[in-house]
Amino acid sequence: MNLIEIKKRLDALSKSGKLEYREKAPLCDYSSFRIGGSADFIVHPKTETALIELIELFKTAEYPFLVFGNASNVLFDDAGYRGAAIFTTEMQGYSVDGTTLTVASGMSFTLLSAKARDHGLSGLEFAYGIPGTVGGAIYMNAGAYGGSVSDHLISSVAYDPVKREVLTLKGVQSHHFGYRHSCYMENGYIILSGTFLLEEGDKDVIGAKMKDLMDSRRTKQPLEYPSAGSVFKRPEGYFAGKLIEDAGLKGYAIGAAQVSEKHAGFIINRGGATASDVCALIEHIQNTIYTKFGVMLETEIIRLGQGE
Repeated sequence: MNLIEIKKRLDALSKSGKLEYREKAPLCDYSSFRIGGSADFIVHPKTETALIELIELFKTAEYPFLVFGNASNVLFDDAGYRGAAIFTTEMQGYSVDGTTLTVASGMSFTLLSAKARDHGLSGLEFAYGIPGTVGGAIYMNAGAYGGSVSDHLISSVAYDPVKREVLTLKGVQSHHFGYRHSCYMENGYIILSGTFLLEEGDKDVIGAKMKDLMDSRRTKQPLEYPSAGSVFKRPEGYFAGKLIEDAGLKGYAIGAAQVSEKHAGFIINRGGATASDVCALIEHIQNTIYTKFGVMLETEIIRLGQGE
């Protein structure tokens, strides 16, 4: 299957309402960092079925593709991506059954928290303000303020593009959850949905806690600038932001990429930052922290080159 045939198939799927797509579109428009060159195709499937059809299309055509949620934890290369970037953010379906909430992978984790509140379900208050999608949150076992995905996820549904089958993972053990880790980081499956077990609660109490957490985020985090959230994982026995601040790097900049003066664990785009700026700044931080404290910081954000 050649490029012309791929485009014809994408046109047909688009006309049927199953997806939307753009050609040669800038990835910076779809990244919370606002960084990245163009992708050959940017595609937004609207359903799980459409997502699987896309995966099968590109696999059959032997055409490179990657699947993203909200790209809130991704640094795209300045040269872009020579392939199809698939974003799941149009996949928004959800259902409630008692205290369980099943949701499509493309819904924002923040919106899921709000849906739980609206149904009087407690447990996902910590997710309010996390910018990623449900799929991304499951993928990296996202967490904040003492809560994490692994505390409440009881199952997830995924597509195995190798065996070409849909499968269900049940329980914490089957997901191999760890700190900012799940089995999805190794197995190559595409997350379609997740089911969370929550507790009944008072809507007003839940809402008040969510507001408190969001107020805390606004006070402590540089939400007014584009970023990819916390850049580094928490090293055992330390806090990455505290190490960076103690090293005197708060406010340090390379190009338009800067260590946030509000929270040293964040790198912000002050306007026009490139992926090269960010990568150089990350390397400088890592080298400085290792020299001063003997601690090697491991990145939490995902860096993608044009050929990956």
